[in-house]
Amino acid sequence: MVKNYFLKMFAGAALLGLLASCNTTNDPTESIPNPDAGPAPKKVLDKINMNGTSQEQYVTSTTGVLEQAIYKDENTSAYYIGTVTYNTNKAITKINFVSQTPGSMAYQFDMTPDINGRIYNASCTATGTTNGTSYISDYAFTYDLTGKLTKILEKRKAGGISAYNVFIENVLSYSGNNISKVVSSKGILDINGDPEMGTAVQTMYSFQNYDSYKSPFSTLPKTFFIIRSIMNPVNFYRVSPNNPTSTYIQPPSPAPAVNTIQSYNYDNEGYPIAEKNQKLTYTYKTL
Repeated sequence: MVKNYFLKMFAGAALLGLLASCNTTNDPTESIPNPDAGPAPKKVLDKINMNGTSQEQYVTSTTGVLEQAIYKDENTSAYYIGTVTYNTNKAITKINFVSQTPGSMAYQFDMTPDINGRIYNASCTATGTTNGTSYISDYAFTYDLTGKLTKILEKRKAGGISAYNVFIENVLSYSGNNISKVVSSKGILDINGDPEMGTAVQTMYSFQNYDSYKSPFSTLPKTFFIIRSIMNPVNFYRVSPNNPTSTYIQPPSPAPAVNTIQSYNYDNEGYPIAEKNQKLTYTYKTL
């Protein structure tokens, strides 16, 4: 059953010990003026807090290059550190996700960027406590003529089997440049290694009514959030340049749909500093 990402993501307080310095003194209900029309100083997302307790932290260099991300996994509530590796062209080629929580999976994603820095193909080695929970995946990425990512097909060797036996397909739709819907299908592969869509169960993620302001995640590499979204498609809105004001998740029947309303306050540069419904605050590092 797909669980409510927003409730699970922000329920824990354990990260306070890991990131104890993440308190904020800003009042998230404070009235914020409209953004200036002029150019904004360069900044990068630093932390996301809930009620003064850190939920995510992004470790960047002095020039804003993402080095590590620390976050709570939406599915397991384990805390992960994602370490990013780049090639000489400054494109991401590897991300390792590890957790200190006992029994947690470890993930190594290796990816090949194209000449534009987009992911051309990728693979993942996921290591669990047993062979049955470990798997190896390969991913194919499809882009439209405008360069928008429209589909990710994962073929997985799961359950200790040496051949591909499971597929996960994410099909993306857009409203302008924002991802408006993701249909995630999971099923088995036929004897030729092709998806048997008749076997698939589907979850729909709908990101609705985007604002016209800047996403806090747009200050960080899009590739990182594509990989996070492969791990859990509820994160796909983070690839968009703006902010959704509602998120609707329809898991497979008979599980009920979940709709979450989001309302933001912004700084003078047009970035969210608070999401009031979830009681989140966003802090940035100026470069």
